[in-house]
Amino acid sequence: MSVTSSLTPSPHRAPSRTSAGERTRAATRARLLTSGKTLLAERGLHRITTHDVAAHAGVAAGTFYNHFSDKGDLFREITNEALAELTRRLDAVADSVENQQQAVRLRAAALVGFAEDHRDLIRILFSRDSEAAVVETDVLQLLADRTSVARSQLVAQRRMPSEIDPDILGQALVGMWARVMAWWAEDTSRAPREVVIETLTQIQLRGTHPQMRDPL
Repeated sequence: MSVTSSLTPSPHRAPSRTSAGERTRAATRARLLTSGKTLLAERGLHRITTHDVAAHAGVAAGTFYNHFSDKGDLFREITNEALAELTRRLDAVADSVENQQQAVRLRAAALVGFAEDHRDLIRILFSRDSEAAVVETDVLQLLADRTSVARSQLVAQRRMPSEIDPDILGQALVGMWARVMAWWAEDTSRAPREVVIETLTQIQLRGTHPQMRDPL
């Protein structure tokens, strides 16, 4: 055996050690995220510390900083995970139907379902907590940009009229969605689920005055 080959690490050992380390790191990160979600739901963002999250996850306080720079970074990661899920739900709607009226209703249902499944996150994200404000702004802008791009594509395909500016539409719709979802997630007894979906659908399809009557 040559000197070179004798000094070369076994191809079966180093990768396994690396993989084990990566699995351990991933598992620790997952525990921190789970603990973060639990504590955020119980106390809100401004009432928890990084030490609280680490203790709940069963790791040393310093271990938290191997994964996140601060609790705001943790909150952003939790929000990004949820946003990715919402994006998948909205993409599934876009891929499943061609009829735009049906798509509007299904999109409203996806939004309401998301708010229902993530009530704690919605309440924190759209609360008056200044620590959550930056993340809230980024989330709303991302959704507005997504809506604007989708509308622009429909206009380019001549499936929607060009009179409505896509960017303004994106900001307007996302602003409405955000306020309604925050209001409803705070207390879902305020309106039945189907009423929320139907109202959002009708506003988008027909506006707030679908059948104006002449005053008597």
